[in-house]
Amino acid sequence: MRSLVSLWFPDFPVERFIRARIKTGRKPPPKGLPFALVEKGKTGLRLIAVNAAARQFGLMRGMRLADARAQLPELLTEQHEPEEDMTSLLGLCRWMERYSPWVAPDQPDGILLDVTGVPHLFGGEQRMMAEMKTRLDQYGFSVRVGQGATIGAAWALARYEAKELQALPVEALRIDGPAVKTLRRLGLKTVGSLLAIPRASLARRFRGESIGENVLLRLDEMMGLREEPLNPLNPPTSFMAHRALMEPVIHAEGLEIVLGGLVNVLCRDLEEAGKGALRLILKLFRTDGSRANLPAGFSTPTHDARHMLRVLKPKLETVDAGFGIDAMTLEARETAGAIVQQHGFLEDDSTLALEQLNDRVLNRHETQFLALEDVESHIPERAEAARPSARAPLPRASRPAPAVRPLLIFEAPEPAKVVASVPDGPPMRLTWRRVTRRVVKAQGPERVAPEWWRLVGGERPRDYYVIEDEQGRRYWLYREGLYGEPGEDQPKWYVHGLSA
Repeated sequence: MRSLVSLWFPDFPVERFIRARIKTGRKPPPKGLPFALVEKGKTGLRLIAVNAAARQFGLMRGMRLADARAQLPELLTEQHEPEEDMTSLLGLCRWMERYSPWVAPDQPDGILLDVTGVPHLFGGEQRMMAEMKTRLDQYGFSVRVGQGATIGAAWALARYEAKELQALPVEALRIDGPAVKTLRRLGLKTVGSLLAIPRASLARRFRGESIGENVLLRLDEMMGLREEPLNPLNPPTSFMAHRALMEPVIHAEGLEIVLGGLVNVLCRDLEEAGKGALRLILKLFRTDGSRANLPAGFSTPTHDARHMLRVLKPKLETVDAGFGIDAMTLEARETAGAIVQQHGFLEDDSTLALEQLNDRVLNRHETQFLALEDVESHIPERAEAARPSARAPLPRASRPAPAVRPLLIFEAPEPAKVVASVPDGPPMRLTWRRVTRRVVKAQGPERVAPEWWRLVGGERPRDYYVIEDEQGRRYWLYREGLYGEPGEDQPKWYVHGLSA
């Protein structure tokens, strides 16, 4: 059975504004005085959020500022900052991933979590929700927590006090104002009163075009008769290891011990599933509510705990623990089938050692390396493309090898003059960079034609030759165009690279 948690911050815009003022060293509104955030609307300034002191005087969201000032002249106001609210809410979502990897913002003032199978890590559901409230209160956010088997149930229980879903008011269905007024006018004030009505009658009367008008849809979502997906910030992962710490850890030695336990748990789960990790992310949650993310990549799928630990340990050296790390999560964001190779007594495992060295180097200096990947093209300058990567697969001997190419290919072919025994024959003399060389060996031609579906103006077929001069130097050159074509009395030659 699913277990979902809804967090509702009733005073989120005001508390976020106060917390931002304190954090930046500016003076916040005085405690205990009526305060509101305002925003410009079609008919002038309106209240967007008010604090508890302002609510005691009857002020509420949506009131015109002029009416509020007439009722309470000493009301303090500031401009609402919706972009800052959203940024802060997303930051809270990322911090709440210490409790679950499936976290989604519930705009404008809530968060949704799927905690199925997680509460036992925190001593049970009650202790976990109590810890959530305590920590958020320490950060300056008042919160109400609701837990249920559906998103609709958790959302309603966080905002309306009731022991059972049937006792909730109809407003808890997340329907709009006109639908609520219609229900109450008919004497239907609770969820239980709606459940007592035949579904056919309810569907005929309250099947609106928008989701806020469709009472039956919202009722089915709350009761679990219709699935309502949770769209987390991060893609769902099947392999994750989490550790909540009793006391914050500051020193790298303590973090390495915790990391070792996480790696062992993750690798065990991967091995049992026959999978290996290609991309990991290590999350470290600080006591001040911030979080550090350490990504890692691997050239081949792996569930080797020793190798994984050697890749991740150096990344801990870059972490500022602040006042301490009190939770860590290791997630496998991308996995693939792992091929387990067993090496015999006389067998060489140098390929595996090279792959692991490749992983360690690239994860330490991932911003300084480029990886070459194959591109489906016969044109030499298009056959490979460079891309920045933290994990560059090593070439495998089993992969079909392309045509032999020189180690060095010029970015732009350089013009040359060639003398051949016959017009369509191999080169006998090469003049390149003002130096004439006599050809003693020649291999070719290899004809390479441009792809018809991606022709660039002026491209023509090429006849490539590998030649060697008297000093043993080898060149890779080509003749552009075909004999017999108009204007091909003097063929054009180019040196495209140097062979080993």
